[in-house]
Amino acid sequence: MDVTTVLGSVILLHTFFYYLDRYLKGKNSQRYASFLNRFPVQIDFMNVRWTTSMFNKALCSWAMMRLKFLSKWYNIGTVITLLLCIPSLILLGSTALVSFANMMDSKKEEAMLQPVLPGVNLPSNDLPYYLITLLVCTVVHEAGHAIAAVSDQVPLVSIGLILWLIIPAAFVELPTSNVVGLSPWKQLKIYCAGVWHNIVLSAMAFAVLMMLPILLIPLFQSGAGVSVVNLNSYSTDGHHDFQVGDQLTQINDCRVTGVESWRLCLTAVLLESSGFCLDNSYLASSSSSDQLGCCNDSELSRSHLCFLSSPNFVPKKYHCLRAREVSQLSSAWCSNHKGCSSVNQSCLMPSFHSESMNETDSSRLIIVKRKSADPVLFAGLPNEIYLSVYVSDYVPRIFIGPQFINFIEHLLRYISSFSAGLAVLNVVPCIFMDGHHIVGALSEIAFEGRGSISMKRQTQYALVFLGTSLVVINITFGVLTLFL
Repeated sequence: MDVTTVLGSVILLHTFFYYLDRYLKGKNSQRYASFLNRFPVQIDFMNVRWTTSMFNKALCSWAMMRLKFLSKWYNIGTVITLLLCIPSLILLGSTALVSFANMMDSKKEEAMLQPVLPGVNLPSNDLPYYLITLLVCTVVHEAGHAIAAVSDQVPLVSIGLILWLIIPAAFVELPTSNVVGLSPWKQLKIYCAGVWHNIVLSAMAFAVLMMLPILLIPLFQSGAGVSVVNLNSYSTDGHHDFQVGDQLTQINDCRVTGVESWRLCLTAVLLESSGFCLDNSYLASSSSSDQLGCCNDSELSRSHLCFLSSPNFVPKKYHCLRAREVSQLSSAWCSNHKGCSSVNQSCLMPSFHSESMNETDSSRLIIVKRKSADPVLFAGLPNEIYLSVYVSDYVPRIFIGPQFINFIEHLLRYISSFSAGLAVLNVVPCIFMDGHHIVGALSEIAFEGRGSISMKRQTQYALVFLGTSLVVINITFGVLTLFL
């Protein structure tokens, strides 16, 4: 199901529940009122909000038992978050310049920060990872604000979740008067706590991702090939085709040790054709009645493949042969007749040249070796395999497949990058973001006992204007770059 279909279905569901909610409230339905009392859900146009205070007491009790640790934890976090402010502004400025230069030069180079649009620069299959990551990152972010507030004796009003279209997020409600009544440093700790938690989450996800091959040694092995975890729009034709769970070890004469070598081997196939060293006696005795048949799109091409041999040793130039039989009888790989060790051998190169159409495509005969199964023979472009066969570095030692680990690895990559991105954006002094409140608390500390109130406000407005402008410019340039 593509992104457009998903979004359309979600919009219809949101519209249905929105008008159902209004209808039931207009009818003063007692059952519906009782349901809303038990499950405090607020349905607005295109968003659903759930709030609760049931966790307030447990969270307060937990924080009270760890006040000393939490005080040090958020003091460190505040300092690190403040150190991130200037680098974040520089990063946004440089990203805006790169995006502008890409638009002017019509390039597609990636900047360090880019807006993510499902179906545009986010693969549709990765949408579940994206949504889970957003939920995890916002829950951890808001937990930082909540715990920091409770540790400074600020009561929680409520915590909750919101679903805007298909995008989930968490939020925390704090009494504004209690927060404003704190000292500027304590306010700063609460405002920086969310960014600090995102920094820690990103670092932890990255660390676990790096240690994953070591942690999984008892269950999986690395460097022994790749495992097929998914076949995206790839149609399997039986035993001699890719199957989920296959361990792939070699592409033509290129050894596969992991995902990166899998990509490099497929690229090498596209850059250079490989042939097969076969005895001349076999070629001379080949009994195909129409040697040029499969080279001219005849019925023979359904079971045979056209091969071009070196003319030095064999009179016939074209041969219609079964590709699997050729690959099994071949003694070595070659790129021309000199690549074969024996003078009694010829180098047979797969040919996709059509005599009738007088044209040649860039297809290749690709032989992918599998452990404990016959090799897969694929005639076509290497990128067709790359885009449709999803593989993993983790080859199972036992019956457990790599699909779950592949999910965990993919999710960790998203969490590490998205959480870091949210930290960078939230620390920027942009309106409606944490950076806006951070600048306010910082200016209170910086101008305490000196300067005028107007100077303090002008400084706040200037920084917020700068940060907001950078965020808006980056989003605008980033979106334009995607579509230009």
